[in-house]
Amino acid sequence: MMNKVAGILRVKNDGMFIERCIESCIDALDELIVVYNDCTDNSVAEIDKMVARYPNKIKRYEYPHRILGMNITREEYEVAKNLPEGHLSLISTYNNFALGKVTCDYAVKIDADQIYFTEQLKKWCDFVRECKPQKKTLGVIIGKIFSKYISGYWILSTKYGKIVHLLPTWLLRIFYPAYISYAKYLFSYDKAMLGLSGINVLETDETLISAGHSLDGFKSLPSFNGCGDTVIFKMNCNPRFEKFIIPEYNPPYTKMYSVVEAFHLPLKIMYIGYFWKHLSIMRPGLVDKALALHQADDGAYLPSCKFKKIGYSKIVKQASGCIFPLDQKILFQFVYKANKRQLFDSLEKLALRERRKNQEHSDLL
Repeated sequence: MMNKVAGILRVKNDGMFIERCIESCIDALDELIVVYNDCTDNSVAEIDKMVARYPNKIKRYEYPHRILGMNITREEYEVAKNLPEGHLSLISTYNNFALGKVTCDYAVKIDADQIYFTEQLKKWCDFVRECKPQKKTLGVIIGKIFSKYISGYWILSTKYGKIVHLLPTWLLRIFYPAYISYAKYLFSYDKAMLGLSGINVLETDETLISAGHSLDGFKSLPSFNGCGDTVIFKMNCNPRFEKFIIPEYNPPYTKMYSVVEAFHLPLKIMYIGYFWKHLSIMRPGLVDKALALHQADDGAYLPSCKFKKIGYSKIVKQASGCIFPLDQKILFQFVYKANKRQLFDSLEKLALRERRKNQEHSDLL
């Protein structure tokens, strides 16, 4: 009997993204759990529209409690950070509520403001559906050795407080397929989760990748996201979310604070590539600032054809004005160099798919 894979989608005022998000991921999933909280836009109507379109896959639930999570005041932050685990106002409790609705064998978090690379997500969900204990091949053994090398790179970079340049692109291209074989092997024995990553973009008449620049107090996002917070995991391994406070999100000068969630499952994370473009910057209140930055600084948001020509060291250097912690810089040197070709191929396929859908929509009008 095949395994089944569920997506967990949390919604709060994401009406502008919901249809595109769900259409990009629904074919890869056996079940989509949609939970929503305190929506004042058209989110609920959009959810209901998608439930009607996919009644056998989508299940919707309201979380009726006030959440002290993202973009809260100093006073709310002081309250939230002292709340006990399991309190109904914590975003971690909200996530655990959604987790409790899953009926599948495996699950992955889906974010409403992300448009997924359908083929890439489906390929890996198909692997999970058909997953059986893997044989220990030569590729798995080589992948294990290379994984230890990656761990050494991570330890040294953390120790010295900077990226240690031990990951030349030629080395990754040779050994990354073995790393993937090792990832599949560990996952098949419930010894690892599969880590998914994405790219932060601004949409104009084309998709532009954020370079992490800033203007007049507005800090754009770094180029990449997905650093262990989005994983494919097995439900019977007792997964849960816990309260988490990120210092970089709550600096002394900020006016808005955040108490977020961390996914807790004591397994190794094996990072397997890029799975989405992230549209957070397209939200009302942010997009105008992003467009102003783009107009003032032609290097702030770059088309794929220009971004792919920039070396990773320059990507990190020019992102000095945004929140880009060292651990993420270390991680994405590995993820980006190993999956650069896959990322840009996926962006091109997604652009073609969206152009076709837009043309079909125009033809119907």
